[in-house]
Amino acid sequence: MKVEISTLVNRALSGVMPVLSLRGADDLAREGGDLDFIVPSGLAVSACSVVAKAAQSEGFFLAGFRDIGYLAQIILIRPVPGGLDDALKIDFFDGLRWYGVGSDVAGHRLFNSVLPLQGIESKLSGAASFFQKILIVGCESERDWARVVSTGANETYLAEIAEALCLPITRAQIGVRGVTGVDKWLLRAASGGVRGPVSALVWFLRAAAAHLKFKLGTGTGMGLLLGVSGLDGSGKSTLVDRFIDTYRKAGGVEPQLVHLLPSWIPTPHQIFRRHKTKSNYTRPYAEPPVSSRLSGGLRLAFYLCAFAFARLSLWVGMKRGRLIILDRSFLDFASDLTRARIQARRLPDWLLRMMMPSGLLFYLDATPEAVVARKGELTLEKAFKLRMSYLDTCKTIGAKLLNSDETPDAVFRELLSHVSQEYMRRIDAVVARKREC
Repeated sequence: MKVEISTLVNRALSGVMPVLSLRGADDLAREGGDLDFIVPSGLAVSACSVVAKAAQSEGFFLAGFRDIGYLAQIILIRPVPGGLDDALKIDFFDGLRWYGVGSDVAGHRLFNSVLPLQGIESKLSGAASFFQKILIVGCESERDWARVVSTGANETYLAEIAEALCLPITRAQIGVRGVTGVDKWLLRAASGGVRGPVSALVWFLRAAAAHLKFKLGTGTGMGLLLGVSGLDGSGKSTLVDRFIDTYRKAGGVEPQLVHLLPSWIPTPHQIFRRHKTKSNYTRPYAEPPVSSRLSGGLRLAFYLCAFAFARLSLWVGMKRGRLIILDRSFLDFASDLTRARIQARRLPDWLLRMMMPSGLLFYLDATPEAVVARKGELTLEKAFKLRMSYLDTCKTIGAKLLNSDETPDAVFRELLSHVSQEYMRRIDAVVARKREC
């Protein structure tokens, strides 16, 4: 699949912008992993947009987008019947400057001077891969060096390219496959166009800010909450597991799975150490709702406080660029209070909207007959009432409905289409904002 996607990237960007392949599609690449490309500075997000749209015509869905300044990345997923889905992460490095800071003198020379003269030769891609890796980590591994050599680039050629790019690295340093100490920082500064003490200070401060932003994870465009709700037996856990397993194949940031509440928020049985209450979470409806109005009110108040803290925690996580998957959420709690041993009631609309986490919320809608046949935990009458309650809650908060009676592949594709639309909207917004600047 890597060769297929690599060909797609080059075809999609042909005539749009110059691009060089760095790693991922060669014989030394690991099974799975990602594809690395480099484009002129300021065009990495645009490359993501063009490639994502081209990939959609080939049956792929955009399942992730992340812009961390010096690179932009997308995650593509193509559903395959039976669950052996294809997934791949593509990284587009934004020029050749370190951390995306500075004027990218080396990158401008690479794409505006060297590339037009030499054309897209494999050894130029090898040279770009060498210098890009040296700028980031300071040295080349044995496998990375073997990859560079396999393109036909030798020490003499790399030294010539370094001179053409105005990078202060000697042939001797190339021979030992890296730079250390002060030389490493001089190389990084030169890649950003530093020419004197004043520009060096400005560059250092901007690099420090970029590093802080990277560590915080803010402003990447990646953060998203994806909630899947439904009756037991609707297939929501199977759908969530398939999404997470496929996502892991791409090698992206590990999704954070939350079941109803974050693990750091205790549930009543964890506080009071009551075994029967604990069994209610594995055997729902084992006990009826409490008969006391006071007890029911206290339970409701506890859960509302817990979900309020959870909402804040999830919001912070999304702001820090995390992909959060909810397998059951406040939507399930509000639609089925009896599962928490609270007498059935309809919560006010304003409370539902205030407590519901923001993100892509889905209700996996299954017929009462299907739910009872799959799980057997509910009577047909109870399943019918709960389904109507779920539909009412979804209408209030605007959750999207997924038809559980469709095939698992069809449901998975529908879920991916909504995720793809959201990330595509974000990419287009970033591209539009960059054009305005």
